[in-house]
Amino acid sequence: MSRLRMLFVDDEPNIRLTLPQILRMHGHDVDVAATVAEALAAIQTKTFDVLISDLNIGNPGDGFTVVSAMRRTQPACITLILTGYPGFETALQAIRSQVDDYLVKPTEIQRLVDTIERKLKDRTPHKSLPAKRVSEILKDCQADIVDRTTSVVRARRKGRERDVRKGLPELVFAMSEGLNGGSERESFFQGAVHGALRRQQKCTMDDLFDEFRTFERVVYECVQENLLGADVSNLVPDLRGFNDHVQDVLRHAIHAYLANATAA
Repeated sequence: MSRLRMLFVDDEPNIRLTLPQILRMHGHDVDVAATVAEALAAIQTKTFDVLISDLNIGNPGDGFTVVSAMRRTQPACITLILTGYPGFETALQAIRSQVDDYLVKPTEIQRLVDTIERKLKDRTPHKSLPAKRVSEILKDCQADIVDRTTSVVRARRKGRERDVRKGLPELVFAMSEGLNGGSERESFFQGAVHGALRRQQKCTMDDLFDEFRTFERVVYECVQENLLGADVSNLVPDLRGFNDHVQDVLRHAIHAYLANATAA
């Protein structure tokens, strides 16, 4: 295998000391990064043939951010993900078309070298995917968001799934439309409907707050899982806009909840 320039990203000091050195012994130039910020800086200033990134760099799924940045700026670069969780392989299979391959830690150096050689023989630039805004990810994942929010809330509230799920699909759809350029008033209306509904179901105010917090966390998880196709340049303002929208809808839900309580 000819001399390659590689970027190795991992937050574990011992791995950064050992694996890159072994790759250098095989004749390759290896840059090392310990954080996402260091990796992104390297990607912006140097050209690489191979990226080897841990899946979890400080935070779960940070490796996807690095892969996404590399794919957008250097589409011909081979991208490999390292994961210490074999059970995560099933989820990774879903993104195999976006990541060239993945290896489970601790990985054998010969297997890593063989994987790189195999991918180099078939190297073609990654096809650029349309970058999705957070609003589009929310719209695409509506059903999954409802299912996951229902599951978490039901486990805490010990209620029947039918009761916990009631109103959620309509609320998520309205919020998705509101973020996608539709009328915010519709999502505010659905928020009010939702607050009144939860009051009628004898949920507490804490239950209502917990439901909205759970919904918010589930959306963040979906964004993380779809980070390879996300519009990274607009990610921070999009998430801020999403957070503001959730708070506005929650405010309408609370007002309706309290109004319903007064009427009762």
